[in-house]
Amino acid sequence: MSDLNTNDGRPLYQVIADELRTRIVRGEYALGAMLPTEKDLLTHYGVSRHTVRAALQQLREQGFVSMRRGSGTRVVSTSPGATYVQSVSTLSELLQYPDTTFELADMGTVTLAHAQAARLSLTAGSTWFRISGLRRSDVSRAPICWQEIYVLPEFENTARRVLTEHGPVHKIIESAHSEVIANAQLEMFASRIDASLAARLEVEPDTAAMTINRRYTSQDGRVFETTISIHPEDRFVYSLELSRDWNTS
Repeated sequence: MSDLNTNDGRPLYQVIADELRTRIVRGEYALGAMLPTEKDLLTHYGVSRHTVRAALQQLREQGFVSMRRGSGTRVVSTSPGATYVQSVSTLSELLQYPDTTFELADMGTVTLAHAQAARLSLTAGSTWFRISGLRRSDVSRAPICWQEIYVLPEFENTARRVLTEHGPVHKIIESAHSEVIANAQLEMFASRIDASLAARLEVEPDTAAMTINRRYTSQDGRVFETTISIHPEDRFVYSLELSRDWNTS
């Protein structure tokens, strides 16, 4: 059992997180390596599972590791930075950004021109309520992405609640209107950040980026929300776990 130095007033989870982070930075846990399991860590440190999980969660929020249910904790960065890591193993995790805050830049009703409609895979001439702004990491406070959220006009008042509730808009709409998501589409592609967004995202114009488009379809077949998120390079890691469907028949 390891002796933890808590004489400086740090909580136990912080001491463990600091020790693990130091070992990662030193290369004792290399990039791509797995950290010890929760069971091994709680035995080694003599603490509760809650304490171990809090320590690992801090490392995840700081961008050092990714955590996958049933698969353990993997090192995804060996140096501190503003990288935001999103680990995905369920549909609900795929459709939201945990541990972030949305900062409003603009909102209003828009009618889509042809180029804008093509960019969003929506119908030219259709009318939508748009909310746009920055999404920041709650830990590093760095801008994670520029986000534009388009919802059907009938959901305008509900979508405005994102400014006070800070949850994903599709969840707010589901809760308020019983609009169950029957289908969610996600497209990811390489892009560049233009001059109009560079200052907001604190990068140089023409910086490489990853753009993610999400489209949500209700049970009656309507696309009721489309969201586009533009992530500067080195600010975001999508950690996706897929399981093979074995045919046992």
